[in-house]
Amino acid sequence: MPHSLYIRMIVAAIVPFMIMMTGCLALYQASQVEQRTARSVAQTLEVIADANHLMRLFMDAETGQRGYALTHDGTYLAPYQRALSAFPRTLRHLHEASNDETQYQRLVQANQLFRQWIKDVATDSIIKTRNDNTELSPIADKASKRLVDDFRTVMGAFIDTEQDALHTRQADSQDAAKRAQHIMVWSILLALASALLTWWPLFRRTRHAISEITQRSQRMVAGDLSQRVALRGRDEFAWMANTFNAMAARLEALVATEKRTSRELAERVNVLVRDRTRDMRARHDLVEALQACRSTQEAQSTLRDQLPTVFANTLGGTLWCLDAHTAAPHRICQWGEDKGDVDGDECLTLNDGGIRDVTLPVAHDAEVCSHLRTAFPGRHLCIPLKGTGGPVGILHLHLASAPDEAGNGDPQAEFAKGAAEDMALSLSNVRLREQLEEASIRDALTGLYNRRFLDDTLMRELARAERQPGPLSVLMLDIDHFKPINDDHGHAFGDRALIEVADLLSDNVRRGDIVCRYGGEEFVIIMPGAGLSAARQRGEHLRQQVAALDIPLDDATPLRVTVSLGLACYPQHGEYAETLLHHADMALYEAKQSGRNRLAIAQD
Repeated sequence: MPHSLYIRMIVAAIVPFMIMMTGCLALYQASQVEQRTARSVAQTLEVIADANHLMRLFMDAETGQRGYALTHDGTYLAPYQRALSAFPRTLRHLHEASNDETQYQRLVQANQLFRQWIKDVATDSIIKTRNDNTELSPIADKASKRLVDDFRTVMGAFIDTEQDALHTRQADSQDAAKRAQHIMVWSILLALASALLTWWPLFRRTRHAISEITQRSQRMVAGDLSQRVALRGRDEFAWMANTFNAMAARLEALVATEKRTSRELAERVNVLVRDRTRDMRARHDLVEALQACRSTQEAQSTLRDQLPTVFANTLGGTLWCLDAHTAAPHRICQWGEDKGDVDGDECLTLNDGGIRDVTLPVAHDAEVCSHLRTAFPGRHLCIPLKGTGGPVGILHLHLASAPDEAGNGDPQAEFAKGAAEDMALSLSNVRLREQLEEASIRDALTGLYNRRFLDDTLMRELARAERQPGPLSVLMLDIDHFKPINDDHGHAFGDRALIEVADLLSDNVRRGDIVCRYGGEEFVIIMPGAGLSAARQRGEHLRQQVAALDIPLDDATPLRVTVSLGLACYPQHGEYAETLLHHADMALYEAKQSGRNRLAIAQD
């Protein structure tokens, strides 16, 4: 077989590729330089911003100290205190970002000036002001001005130095970007030129060869089997032309045989279509029945009723299903000559998820599942029902077809596997629908019932209390000072606190009580049959339990929270859900206004 065309194509592909690779390598190096320069620019900008922030902190501290000295108003000390806490942190950031010894010494000098100002001026002035000593020492005032001016001078020099470095790095970044652009343009131009020079001859040869072969092929398709391709040369197209001519000669000889076999093939196709149509109709009916099911029990009942009919051409079979909350399979239905049961630990199909197609008896029992060892002789299929979330069951069928009849097509086995896939998908969909219905009424964070479930349940319980006269209480709880918990310890800890409180509420209510998350840090407990006195005792018990709850922080220090509660009772505080919730909310507001960590009862 010649290789000249291959070599030319390889060369034509490698040359532009090498040029592009060289350009990409140079472009990569230039981009790395630009990225390093850009990171330096970003770091310098951050250092300048921190330096300006450091100066503002000093100015805020000096302004707050002076305002306090002049007005004796304690609110002026707020910026002073913030500056004292933020100054070391900002200075530490500048120390970490500064690599120059001169800049480092300037930061050390700035820190010394700030500490000296606090020691010599600010502390003394604040103490005198607190002691109602309104006399300001001229010497202290001059010292304060001198220290502030020195601090500004030092930090101004620090910022000027960083800005000079910033201008230099920005210029370097622009130069690197220009170099990258030049490299990219020249690489593209050179690659295009080399591709044009190397691929144009190949294109001409390829176009001529394809045109010749296509024309001859079209004439052969039209019925002229005497067509032959005439291509000269020693490349692959010439070899392809010779092969085409040999194929045409052989095809001409096979036409007669094709005509004889076409009739037999048509008959086999008709039989296959008829069998496939029957199988598809059976699978369609099964799927429609399963799709109409609303629960797993209903789907299993449907399978129990219809599987013997669907697999009526088998000698027997059994279906086992796996429930979401149990690991052991249980038998749903069994028909025909099948017998035995499944042991989840010994079923090979359940363990590895593979289909078992065995003919009994076999030489070694280890090759088959345990439930097949006592089955009737013949061909057996053990098919796993694989759902979207894992295995949902096992289907065992005793087929009527002999092993030697299953070599070409095997419609019975294919139908069984397709039906098993439909059953697995339908069972998974039913389970998913049940899970979604459960998720729609549960709060994702705490696992309690959500607001939607609360509204429906409260209306239902009120209707029941009206039909069977009796009290019903609604207790609304709110975690006190929850926003500072989030602000001081983070939202992750706030979520943990919500979960801890939710678990405590769930563990300390009656079995018939319903705990819901109302929203944010608010909870609502519906107490059917509980009067005002009993509900108040239950609310006080819950309040005490929450107050005694220890929620460990990251450093193992326990944090305690409290709750405020509002109580409303049917029928004295309202006969409708909105009214009861409103009165409970108003009572909760009253508990908050009265000092928190207490229970308030709605006004009649």
